[in-house]
Amino acid sequence: MGCIVLAAQRSCRIVLAGLACAGLWLGHAARLGAQQSDASSQRSAIIEFPNLGPVPGTLEPSLGPGPGSFEAGPQFPGGAGGTAGSGILGGRQRTGRIPRGKRPSALGSTIAANRGMQLPETIPTPTPARSVPIPATVIDAAILDDPGPADGLTLDAAIERMMASNLDIRALRHEITQADADVLTAGLRTNPLVYMDTQFIPYGKFNNATPGGPTQYDINITYPIDVSKKRQARTVVARMARSTIEAQFQDVTRRQIDNVYRAFVNLQAARVDVLTARATVHRQEQFLAELERSAKPGDAMAADRIDHLALVLERARSGLGDAVEAHADAQEGLAVLLGLAADEAPSLEPSGRLRSDLSDPPPLEELTAIALRCRPDLHAARIGVSRAGAEIDLQRANRFDDVYLFYDPFTYQNNQPFGQPSATSWAVGVTFALPIYNRNQGNIARAESNSSQTKLELASLERRLVSEVRLAEREYRRSRTALEQVETAILPRVNATLKRKTEQFTTGQITADDYEGHLDDAAEVAQSHRDALVRHRRSILDLNTAVGLRILP
Repeated sequence: MGCIVLAAQRSCRIVLAGLACAGLWLGHAARLGAQQSDASSQRSAIIEFPNLGPVPGTLEPSLGPGPGSFEAGPQFPGGAGGTAGSGILGGRQRTGRIPRGKRPSALGSTIAANRGMQLPETIPTPTPARSVPIPATVIDAAILDDPGPADGLTLDAAIERMMASNLDIRALRHEITQADADVLTAGLRTNPLVYMDTQFIPYGKFNNATPGGPTQYDINITYPIDVSKKRQARTVVARMARSTIEAQFQDVTRRQIDNVYRAFVNLQAARVDVLTARATVHRQEQFLAELERSAKPGDAMAADRIDHLALVLERARSGLGDAVEAHADAQEGLAVLLGLAADEAPSLEPSGRLRSDLSDPPPLEELTAIALRCRPDLHAARIGVSRAGAEIDLQRANRFDDVYLFYDPFTYQNNQPFGQPSATSWAVGVTFALPIYNRNQGNIARAESNSSQTKLELASLERRLVSEVRLAEREYRRSRTALEQVETAILPRVNATLKRKTEQFTTGQITADDYEGHLDDAAEVAQSHRDALVRHRRSILDLNTAVGLRILP
């Protein structure tokens, strides 16, 4: 009897994993498939295809070119919204889930019901891809706090690499170069005209019977004069458009950095999933080996348990394969953002812990003020309002056409057929249009309407921005509270209960089924802890994106 107790004590740590997964997989397979299908249907694109979109204040229709329009703008995969319609790899994203238990505990159900682990949808930015949690046994603190390889990729290094090598960012930089060319074109003057002619050329000869002439040779120069200063107005509009595009490019960069945030955290979480799955498989292998060594020949109950745990082990190994594949998908997504070659993706490993210092951000009022001051999309909209006013001035200047100054510096009259000396002369004149019918009334009215529209769009953007900051700050506070609640109130109680129940199980005071139920509770809480940690890390980075400034690490 003493030997049996000692063997149970030696294997009690292994039992934690083995018995939990034995009950977790069989009863939860149907619910697992439903959760995976739900997550796949709700997740959004992994990679955003950047698009500057229409320039605020432009006269181009906000709804895009109409049917049959000759003008064509730059198109990016995913359409006008600037996001891809599917994931980067296509099809359904692999989740790498480890089988989860069937038995719902009161404590685990309370945690699952009270936690809203997904960041609320921000208003101007695409909905982030939803994280599918991986149910597992108790996750060691060493796994969650693992900083990753020392030579791995840090978040700061990933952002720097994206700024330098992301192909979408590099392509959109040419928009600024093209805007510079537009400024140059807008400032160009109209070329003068040179005209040469000959007049009074006779059919035969001029004489007393058919007098005429003398034949005349002219050189004319016509110089356009911009009396309404259309060129200056065009230049102002082009310069404001260039400034607006530059601010839009900065906003695209902000959104791409947010994509790096998400891809990097996804890779960190996928790496934790792989470590957890490997630990689960290792513990089950040890428990199965220990059970096989301690089983007595002819013990039918022990044989059935060995067969059952062998099946659970194979399924856990399958879950490990899914986790490894999900980790590879996360590597691929980050590699595309960083502009890495396909063969470099498998070597991407994140460096840095999921846990960050629980530092307090500035108050909500200050965060809102920072966002109103720093957000580049709002800056672009404000420039767009000024540009819309400049468009009105341009259309008013276009009411009057150029005045053409005509100058004939040399006119030669050939008097040789009359035996008289030839003569030279000069001439000057002015040509201008009478603004009777067309005074550009339609374009002026359109520009004035566009100015009012742009002001309304600016006001709407300011309201959405304030709301986005408020949502991001609220999610940060809630995720931090949820994490602290799990770590300070729930984990210690569950660990103490599990320790006590382990001792009772070792001494035979409770049955294996009762002990399995407590292991299920511990597994639920451990998964809640991991979800809370990932959620809080994402909320920190989402708050930075909403504000437009990296105020938290």
